[in-house]
Amino acid sequence: MTIAALSDLLTDAREHRYAVGYFEAWDVYSLEAVVAAAEAEQSPVIIGIGGLTANHAWLREQGIAVYGAVAAMLAERAKTPTAVMYNEADSLDEARSALGCGFNTVMMVGQGMTMERLIETTAALVAEAHAARVAVEGEFDELGEMRDGVLHDEEARLTDVDAAVEFVRRTNVDCLAVSVGSVHFVTGGYTPTLHTSRIRELADALTVPLVLHGGSGVPPEQLQAAVQAGISKVNVGTRLKQVFGEGLALGLQRASADPNLTYGSRLPGDAMTAAALALTQEIRRYMQTLGSSGKAANK
Repeated sequence: MTIAALSDLLTDAREHRYAVGYFEAWDVYSLEAVVAAAEAEQSPVIIGIGGLTANHAWLREQGIAVYGAVAAMLAERAKTPTAVMYNEADSLDEARSALGCGFNTVMMVGQGMTMERLIETTAALVAEAHAARVAVEGEFDELGEMRDGVLHDEEARLTDVDAAVEFVRRTNVDCLAVSVGSVHFVTGGYTPTLHTSRIRELADALTVPLVLHGGSGVPPEQLQAAVQAGISKVNVGTRLKQVFGEGLALGLQRASADPNLTYGSRLPGDAMTAAALALTQEIRRYMQTLGSSGKAANK
């Protein structure tokens, strides 16, 4: 199957009131786990990697090219519609470096930029990306973050409807990540409150699909309410690493004394394979919550 266009996935999701998950990976095992979940659930999906918590020097030197090639190959072989995303580039140059590397969607954060500068930079990225047949996800508001169990939300604010309309008009982004109460890096102990009324206002005013970042800490019932209010794409990352880590620890407890079997063998005793299986099951639960299960059956 050819790599799916982001616009096709999100247009259908918006029309039929479900959300497509972007499940952020960090190695081959996790990329494969996302594809396996999508095929098991007959769900469209977005796979890829992101720069928010990674070494940007390594990404620019080789990581973007390596993972772009692997993710694109997996997407082409997937049995369900699969887009490939480079998420949260830290600059225009880093986002540009993902063009031509297998990704058909890119997203750039604009922390520290004035609104005018961010609009100009995002519009420049859109022009280059669209010429390369790559979609661009936009964002101009910051989310709160959990750091060492403490919420830092000094810069967070709800996305203003008029500002969102202006940003989309001037940049021509394909979808827009909005700030509606979710928080980055939540693993437990804190429950965010999503503002579904603001989601509805944004969905009514904008011509492009809405994206929710920080999906890891949002309870299932709130995710479902957000989707019904107008969210068409949900990003999940932190929770996936937590599940993989827990699965890996359990796998190591049961591991053979032979490291050749324990790491990278792909045999039943491979602790990383066991962790990936746990990850697949968690992603399947998210797909069921987002309503995307079964939506690939007729595509």
